[in-house]
Amino acid sequence: MVYKPRLTEVQKHIDHYWLLSAKDFSVLNGMQMYAYPGITPDMIIVLEGYYSLSYQGKKLRSNQSLLFSFIHEKVYVDFSALKRCIVVKFKSRGVSSLKPFVRADVDTIMRNPMAFAEDAFGAEIQGLNNYLKKCGTALMVPELDYWFAQRYQKADEGFMVEMSQEVSQDCNLGIIMQTTGYSYSTLERYFKKETGLPPKTFQTLQRFKKVLRELSTTKNQDWQDYVLRHGYHDQSHFIKEMKRFTGHTPSALVQIPSFIKLRPDYF
Repeated sequence: MVYKPRLTEVQKHIDHYWLLSAKDFSVLNGMQMYAYPGITPDMIIVLEGYYSLSYQGKKLRSNQSLLFSFIHEKVYVDFSALKRCIVVKFKSRGVSSLKPFVRADVDTIMRNPMAFAEDAFGAEIQGLNNYLKKCGTALMVPELDYWFAQRYQKADEGFMVEMSQEVSQDCNLGIIMQTTGYSYSTLERYFKKETGLPPKTFQTLQRFKKVLRELSTTKNQDWQDYVLRHGYHDQSHFIKEMKRFTGHTPSALVQIPSFIKLRPDYF
């Protein structure tokens, strides 16, 4: 089940909590998932069982909660031995959606894009984990909200990414510069400070994220439609960018069961 945060300060930075059990995995008809490069931090809170994953040439099997602050390349996750977990999906704003809850600067976070949650949030996350293991589903969302609200620091919020998305939903740098009066070098300084990424990289990943979401939910295979609506140079450019980030052409990607099935209604 997917639940939205209820507290305002948490809603601003966390999109949803995805509560999963062995029954849910069975209904979803899949125990494996690929996560692709993007600007959405994710945290897996393990309640029962363990997961296995492959990332950047490393293989890991663990029952410790895990945080992906930024995904540099495709991640393969096997949930077959995981009985219960919670996936915390932050807003698609890069590290800036994570920063208000983590006491570390952007450079440190980007140097450790995959870390155990205890390393990122401190030992008190073990208390949260122990409580969530014992409480019922109805209490999980309020407890998660309360825990993140307790860690929330308004002073660590950025403004550039949120403002840019309000000015231009597709993060059009020309429109943002024209509206704000900022030069590209000024935009770059703010974006790197808030997200760890230059604005052009952020823009590219934001577009990829939108297309990936649309492709997984609509199964639309009219590639030219994506070209026209998302600003790719041509169909070849679209296909190359999808393959660059996923390792697959769009046609091959939609044939992968774990790409389509093991996801909430929105992500």
